[in-house]
Amino acid sequence: MTERTFDSATSGPIVLGLSLPVGSVRVQVIESLITARVVLHTDDSTGPAADAVNRARSEQNGQVFGIEVPDMPNGVIVRGDRGTVVQSVGNMSFVGGTVRINGRVVSGGMGNMPTVSPIEATVCLPAGSSFGLAGTSADAEVFGYVDRMEFRSVSGDLDADGVRQLTANTTSGDINVGRVTEQITAHSVSGDIEVRLYDGSAATLNTTSGDIEMQATGAASGHVSAHSISGDVRLAGARHLSVSADSVSSRIRR
Repeated sequence: MTERTFDSATSGPIVLGLSLPVGSVRVQVIESLITARVVLHTDDSTGPAADAVNRARSEQNGQVFGIEVPDMPNGVIVRGDRGTVVQSVGNMSFVGGTVRINGRVVSGGMGNMPTVSPIEATVCLPAGSSFGLAGTSADAEVFGYVDRMEFRSVSGDLDADGVRQLTANTTSGDINVGRVTEQITAHSVSGDIEVRLYDGSAATLNTTSGDIEMQATGAASGHVSAHSISGDVRLAGARHLSVSADSVSSRIRR
């Protein structure tokens, strides 16, 4: 096991930015908390995942707190709850039953690549804090209300209780939010987008093959834009809003 702890140098709400290529993040907003804490953990004591945790660095400027976990080397398989993820394999091709990475034949296919445990980040934030995550295949669960949130991941999922302003971009991951109180901009290629309660003033929701579902409240205002190529679009409680919604090959329900 390898574990490191990072504490913010200032008290009160912070803006936390976390770069985690592969793994998972669990964020808890605690009303009584004074300073923020981030714990990085992997079950491995040695190897690429342990090295990445040990080489993680932090930087703080006022209330802005940044933590960067470096990429693992080429040809590492990260085994976790989402199955296996090949991290940073470079230019990979399959030729005659062999696997080539950057032109080099890997005999026996993926079996020769080292398998490592995922990196897990546990984050505790004071109330009123903001949070940003950038990763390749990093999932995020956020418990409690966050002021502003930015989420960028290729295949990671986002599941958040509540946020004032959210910007989320993912390729194949899902975006699920319990409540948005001001503004949301969410883009996914093949993942679903769901906002269970929306009482904000601006929403832009776009996906290619995923479904879009949003429940607006009477307190919501302004414009809602929801577009999907082949997924369903369902906007409930939005008749009092200015709505632009379309789906090329599926249903639109209001």
